[in-house]
Amino acid sequence: MLPRNACQKALLILSGLILAACGPASGGPAPGAAGPAAPPAPPAATGQPEAGPTAGGTPVALERLRVPFVAISVTQLPVWVAQEAGLFTKYGLEVSLEYIPTGATLIQTMVAGEADIGIAGSEAPISASLSGADLVIIAPTVDRLVFTVYARPDITEPSALRGLRLGITRIGSSTDFAARQWLRSLGLRYGEDVTLVQAGGQPELLAALQSGAADAAVLSPPTDVQARRLGLRALADLSQLDIQFYQSSVVVTRKIINERPDIVRRFMRAFVEANSVIHQNKALAKQAIARFSQTTDEEVLESSYEAALPAIPRVPLPTRAAIESAIELVALTNPAARSVDPDRFFDARFVQELEDSGFIRSLYR
Repeated sequence: MLPRNACQKALLILSGLILAACGPASGGPAPGAAGPAAPPAPPAATGQPEAGPTAGGTPVALERLRVPFVAISVTQLPVWVAQEAGLFTKYGLEVSLEYIPTGATLIQTMVAGEADIGIAGSEAPISASLSGADLVIIAPTVDRLVFTVYARPDITEPSALRGLRLGITRIGSSTDFAARQWLRSLGLRYGEDVTLVQAGGQPELLAALQSGAADAAVLSPPTDVQARRLGLRALADLSQLDIQFYQSSVVVTRKIINERPDIVRRFMRAFVEANSVIHQNKALAKQAIARFSQTTDEEVLESSYEAALPAIPRVPLPTRAAIESAIELVALTNPAARSVDPDRFFDARFVQELEDSGFIRSLYR
């Protein structure tokens, strides 16, 4: 049970989590919406040593960290690979990765002091911070949209969507942001030239396409594989849009930055090294996807890896432009967000240190 003061603090900022409660960046079911049961937690890693080196190479006892993540999606791949490859242990951390399927609940966990580091869509911590949460984004896990628009087989080009219905998970979600940006790039008016249909989650979006409730939908891996198998037509790869947006990011409390910056630095060393593994060791990356998504379907694994790879930056510096995109999304439900300074929501120092020191360059051979 949480301490009384922690619970009170979480409740005080709950109103600021309305946007985050719209669901995880991957577009999971809304609270109360019908949908599949949450997948079981991935099995714990085995065979890990009981101690590991610090960044300087001195053996130390492992520091324990609870790190919740918000989606069973390849947008979480860097932390999955860091766990699978033993990189957290390498840098003196014993990390417990925990799946929490909504951004609202994950952020509440951090606000209540139950976790210092979490993996969530960028809009969730921004929305919470506007209501008093002490959170900051220190890196993206992916720096562009990892979505594809699929449509009925008879719809052969994007312009044919005029007057039709486009499915998203819900207003204020990352699928909503992606749909708005894509339609804008086509010169189509969101909600006017194209009607938006809120389905609740990725499985529901696919069902809406199958039933005829939507003519097209914004899908993410591995739902896009299912759509392809059903004969639906891929209309657009939204990763090609010239927009920085963090479907998923590393979120930390300012408390841990101020009081234990060494822990943050160790975590980020493991994180950026995991990115290098993803870019250079496809087999291990797919092994991590298989373990955490609990699938052995080779087409799903291959497609998911190929979708994620271009979106995973080698130098994951958080940028003002990406935070501005997240603020634009938050402002859909909280107009006060439009007047805030984006710089208050991110801290690039930890990745910048690793880049300036040559550490990141040393990982790529």
